[in-house]
This record gives sequence, C-alpha cells and structure tokens, in this order.
Amino acid sequence: MSSIQSHGIARNSVAKPALAFGPLSSAGTANKIGRIKQFAFRFSPFTLHSSLLIALLLFPAVLATGVMPIAGGNPAWSAPGPITEIRVLKNVTVNQKTVTLVEICDQETLPSEWKSIMGSLDIGDAPPAGSEKFIDPGQLRNYLVRLVDSYGIDSSEVKFDIPDKIIVRRESTQITQQQVEDIFKKFVLENSPWKNEEINVQRVYFSGLPVIPTGKMTYEVTVSPKERFIGNITASIDFYVNGEKARTLNVSAKIEVFGNAYLALHPLKQNQMITTADVEAHRINLTDAADRLATSLDQVENRRVLRNVGMHQPLELKDLDKPLVLKRGDMVKIIYDMPGLLVTAAGQVNTDAGVGDTLAVTNVSSKKTVYCKVVDARTVRAAH
Repeated sequence: MSSIQSHGIARNSVAKPALAFGPLSSAGTANKIGRIKQFAFRFSPFTLHSSLLIALLLFPAVLATGVMPIAGGNPAWSAPGPITEIRVLKNVTVNQKTVTLVEICDQETLPSEWKSIMGSLDIGDAPPAGSEKFIDPGQLRNYLVRLVDSYGIDSSEVKFDIPDKIIVRRESTQITQQQVEDIFKKFVLENSPWKNEEINVQRVYFSGLPVIPTGKMTYEVTVSPKERFIGNITASIDFYVNGEKARTLNVSAKIEVFGNAYLALHPLKQNQMITTADVEAHRINLTDAADRLATSLDQVENRRVLRNVGMHQPLELKDLDKPLVLKRGDMVKIIYDMPGLLVTAAGQVNTDAGVGDTLAVTNVSSKKTVYCKVVDARTVRAAH
C-alpha cells in the first residue's frame, strides 16, 4: 500500500536556447555541415566539502582543440554580438543536478546572446544537496578564452574577472521532525480501517533528519499490504524533488486504537444467556486486545457465556457461544430428506445444542441413534 503526496514550491522550467552546442562530430562531418566540434569539456569532479570531511579534489576542464563557431556555415546563422567582460562569481548557489556556465557568472555583465550561449553549456554535476564543490580558476580561464575565440572575438580585448577561489553550493532543504510526523500521521488517518477519532499515533521514530535538494518536493509512503494499522508498524517514505527520487526514510511508530468493549455489569454464570441488561460498553485501549474482546452489541446479545465472568470484566469472544435452543431430553421432529423422498419422525435429543450444531438424536419409534443438524428449537435434519 502506498500514498503519493506533494509539497513545496514549483519552479519554472526554462527551455535551453537554440544556440546550444550539439554533439561531438567527426572533422569530415563538421566540414560538410559547416559545424565543428563542441567544447568537449566537463569540469569533473568538483571539490566536495561537507561539515565532517573535506575531500580536496580539483575540478579540471577538458577542452577540445580547434574551437570555432557552432554554425558558421549556415546562412541563417549570425555570430553573437561583442562581449567586453566576463565576471565569474566567487560563491555560486545552484538548485539543479548540473551546473551551467552562465550560473557561475555575473549575468548583469553579459549581453543577452551570451547569456543564451553560456546557459546552454553544462560544466559538470552539481554537488550533493547541502555540499560544496570548487572550480579550478586557471582551467576555467583557459576555457573561457577558447570559447570567446571560437566566435571570432579577440579574447585579449575581453576582461576576464575570475576570483582565486570559486565555490559552488547546492541548495538544500532539511525535512523537519514535524514534517515527517505529519506525513506519517496523515497517511495513517487516510488508510487505516479505524475511525480517525479512535486513533492515536505516538512515538514516531526515524534516524536522522533527511536533507534533500531544493525544489518541488513530493513523497510516497509505503507499508506492507497486510498492515492492520494497530500496534507497532513500520513504513518507508520516499522523497522526490522535481520528480526524481532524492531520499528514502524508514519510519516506525506505535498506533493506539481506542474503542468500545463490552463489560459484564454483574457476575455472569456459565451457560447464562446474555441480554442487554447484563452488559455495558466502555471506551478502552484496544491496541493489544482488538481481536480478543467483544466490541459490538451483536457479538454479545443472546449469546451464552462458556465460563463464569466477573463483574466489570471484559467479555472475550472465546468465552461466548451461540445460544442453546435444545437441551438434553427435548423432543424434536427429525427430517429425513433424500432425493425424491421426505420422511419425518419423532426424536429425542441426547445433548444440549444450538442452531447449526450437529448432535445425536434417538428415533423414538426405531430406538436408533441418528446424527442430525439443528434447524431450530423444534426441528433437526438427519445428516447423510
């Protein structure tokens, strides 16, 4: 059983510009269509930083040689306008799985055409949520020079403002204890067989507060198909961000169920028939006894108790039986029902019994013992 819910703020998605670099092509193909190889680069890996451990890994750039404009042979294509400055930010925060070139630059210094070009270039994987990576400034400078030169612009005329240290952080959101409890309780209330007012969810346990990337968060709660939603239960919560699975959290909790149970108003003797005057309903915690106790009036009314029951003692289902309609020595009509033949005879029962029970009956005429099934207080049917 599972339930899918959503939470969070949706972010607008922007299509990549038409000037995106295409896949790598062979030199012959590039000459035929007037294109050349794209920048075959990917800053990989970043330097990963966490609060407990700093693994100082460089984030190198692998650059293709002979970089030229992407569509110089296309008559409809025109080179972007001039660019005078590229200013790289010292601290960058991203919220997607990959980092684009435009995200690490001060976009106020970029002409719109260059924003489109640089926005179409992925430079590597973003760090995990809540972590950091570092970009090597020297290799970034070399890459930017080649990028500008590829568009027929003299890179020596462009000011490259690149800090000595470039840090890329991934936006993250921490799921709170209250959020996890609310998600779990909502799922229980919507899926349990009990009434909401009968349920008390307590002691929700899980290990560690989950940290997920920032974005549109949805979740799915899953429990065993056989879950009865009473006592100790376990569930898993899968968190998704922008449709992609980000974290699985295992949760355990105890569910208490409160409801009516029928108690004896006074002592009840063995084989006594129960009436509504003999019992009353009390609201109690049924968590450990829901399957044992009588919780509805039809489970006790006109039943007989199989043992003595003390005053104010809950009535257990195992101590209740259907009422006796026949007692030893009662006279009944025996029905012999066979294909094409219906015969009746007088009989005398040899034991107490209720409707549906099978018992021994003596045929008064033949003195033979016949096993019969009780139909009502005056009739039994011979078993074949």
